[in-house]
Amino acid sequence: MKLIEANKKVLARVLKENDEVKLINERFKKITGKDAFGAESPFMKESGFSFKKANQKLHSTLREADASSAFQQVLRAGVQNAVNSAYETVATTFEDWVTVIQSSKDTELYAPLHGIGFPRQVGPSEKYPQVGAAGLSIQLKNNKYGTMYSLERELLDDDQTGQFNRQAGLLGEYMKLLTEVLVYAKLASVSNMQYLDYKIPPSETKPADEPGSYPWSTSLLGGGKNKPASYGAFNQANIQLGITALMGQKNLLGILMNVNANRLLISPKSTFDASVLANSAYYPTGATPGSTGGAFSINPLKGIFDISVSRYMFDQTGAVNPNSSAWYLVDDSKPWFVVQMREAAVVEQEAPNAGNSFEMDEIRFKVRSRMNADFIDPRFAWQGSDGSV
Repeated sequence: MKLIEANKKVLARVLKENDEVKLINERFKKITGKDAFGAESPFMKESGFSFKKANQKLHSTLREADASSAFQQVLRAGVQNAVNSAYETVATTFEDWVTVIQSSKDTELYAPLHGIGFPRQVGPSEKYPQVGAAGLSIQLKNNKYGTMYSLERELLDDDQTGQFNRQAGLLGEYMKLLTEVLVYAKLASVSNMQYLDYKIPPSETKPADEPGSYPWSTSLLGGGKNKPASYGAFNQANIQLGITALMGQKNLLGILMNVNANRLLISPKSTFDASVLANSAYYPTGATPGSTGGAFSINPLKGIFDISVSRYMFDQTGAVNPNSSAWYLVDDSKPWFVVQMREAAVVEQEAPNAGNSFEMDEIRFKVRSRMNADFIDPRFAWQGSDGSV
């Protein structure tokens, strides 16, 4: 829970403390004397906020030219508020296990260290062995994402149902869901990944000296591995196999790492099976003769892992599939996978006296985000299946 709360705080800070949002708020304060995003914001009142009434009030208190200009600022602040509210409230699961960081650069550099060589016995009159440090050199560039939404001025002027607010909120909701899709795509890292029109590349953080496949491999540098020789179905035996394998994980120097799998990542297909495995008081599967366990024996998996279910789980073909058989075990106490946020969801409005806004009485908004997500070190995760089993 500490990780989830920390991630949500970072996301909220990125949403409300970037330069563009601060500028929107400053202009809104000059016009209304109130904070656009605070507790006293007119957008936060239970009765809702009417852009139509705001427009009428501004025209009655200001000169015509000032009122038109002021209304654009109020409108932009209102859309940004709707975007922020939807972004923060939409349900996603990536916050459960990734590490969200606030980015301040075009490209972030990471250099996770794997420690130094292991000590050994030193004999009489023998020199102490000199050891070196091993680490990874990784960089991750922030990509730009966005969408544009336009509506007729008449729809805004005559809106009595609040549907404009709801449509504006979808700009924020979809931007948050895009992050969820990006995270689970990078986690799968197969070829030809796509959701609707959004094409996603596999992991971009493979170290130059890492041999073979990456991020999922049976032979990582140093002797580690994070997938089985052949994928297995989602069941008790294969989960126990993954937990055991991660407890034997090796770093770049071949030293055993402190990896303790405590979270299961699955699609909706495996929800009920996972609930039984995680919560059943008694042995959740049948036992073969001569093996440990059976009816009325304890469940060794009870309470040792949490579950995150995402409908955006990818399968081996590179498609989002709520019925995907893919499953993963991860250690969510370590920052091995990051979501770096430069901008979460920033609203921009087209000038009202130019382009389509002037020629066709359209009001156009653009929402943009700058961020990226990827592995820092995949040794803290186990891919039980890519969806093919």
